[in-house]
Amino acid sequence: MSGHKFPGHPLFDTPKMLSDQVERPDDYPSLQSFLSALPPGARDDWYAGALFLMRHATNAGTYSQFRGEVQRFLNYIWIVRQKSLREIGGDDVDGYMEFVKKPPASWCTSKGTDEQKGDGRQRGYVTRNGARQANPKWRPFYDAGTRRKATTMNAVVAGLNIFFKKLVVSEYLPRSPMVDATRRAQKAGKSEHSGNQKGMGGIRKKRTTAPRLTTWQWSYLHNAILEAANEDSRYERNLFVVVTMKALYLRVFELAPHGDEGTAEYVEPAMGDFSRTTVGNNTYWELHVCGKGEKDRWIPLPEEYLGYLKRYRTYRNLAPLPAPGETSPMVTRINSDTPITNKRQIERIVEQSIMIAVKRMREIDSFPDAAEELQQVSQKTHILRHTGASMDLDNGRPLRDVSEDLGHESAAFTEEVYIDADTARRYESGTKRKII
Repeated sequence: MSGHKFPGHPLFDTPKMLSDQVERPDDYPSLQSFLSALPPGARDDWYAGALFLMRHATNAGTYSQFRGEVQRFLNYIWIVRQKSLREIGGDDVDGYMEFVKKPPASWCTSKGTDEQKGDGRQRGYVTRNGARQANPKWRPFYDAGTRRKATTMNAVVAGLNIFFKKLVVSEYLPRSPMVDATRRAQKAGKSEHSGNQKGMGGIRKKRTTAPRLTTWQWSYLHNAILEAANEDSRYERNLFVVVTMKALYLRVFELAPHGDEGTAEYVEPAMGDFSRTTVGNNTYWELHVCGKGEKDRWIPLPEEYLGYLKRYRTYRNLAPLPAPGETSPMVTRINSDTPITNKRQIERIVEQSIMIAVKRMREIDSFPDAAEELQQVSQKTHILRHTGASMDLDNGRPLRDVSEDLGHESAAFTEEVYIDADTARRYESGTKRKII
């Protein structure tokens, strides 16, 4: 690799062209020839990488960032390590980190007169004679001879962590090779572990994954509130709020009036925010939410949710389903048409609901430990939003769909916060270790 001829190849086209590239691989003959000459498994690796990137194709910035990292890493393990993704381990990740810090000149493009390397950053594919062709001037890295900064290395590890986690979730890899990388390589990016780190001045780092209820905890909470509502109708409001926040991934304030009263930014959630919409040839119910940063989003309602909506509206002496433009407040005071006025009232409803389940655990079902554990999260009202998103991802709902309904800027952020297969597996195996 000491010469100027780059032995690799650009792997993935633009976000708009990627789906066509996956469906018609023969339209990229130089890529097919390159993959055929690589170790067995490389073609499957490419396809796994393409599926990962397709999840981010709607966000150009996120796509570009992930594409760059995946292309660099795949070229490295195929050419330098002579392995496929399913064969690599921690030592390969360590080797890549050193490689990235100062890659060979043949792998870099930089400003200059070298026609083979080009002048500045290059696109991987260009259109010539009406067809997409690999750009011979493309290289995985930019600016030869410059040692990468710590911030760059952090981005490398963060990107690979998300890529590996997704491959584990999709069962393409049995475990992330990052787990076996050296501690120095793991520290280059954000740690997924809590605890004191040397050089951090004793500051305890926070876990990046979102807290959530387990499936059993959610089921118990739901059934406890449902039973309470069946016995006393004043708890219908509790059932509606808790199910709505969990099922539709709502933040606490999104169910309450918010913004500066008297201004255009003031929002009063109303029943008219539920409405029908037509997508394709089908009609669906959706909820319009004015969320964080005054950003609008429209969330499709699960079919099962409509039963809870009808139940709550019947309790309030409203028609079973909302009418267009209906101004009835979303959440009101008990036995009143007066709307609640702030998010703290929603928080109290959630706290009260969790404590209903806690009391039942202690006094009826004799689960004191479970009751104590649930009580500890009684004031973490955001946990319902996290639980809904996490459970839906566990059940196979597409990451991009969950991300959009959460109102996140990118699916990459959602993936980093909600997908934590490696840590879950480590804790599961850790609890089963023997002392004697």
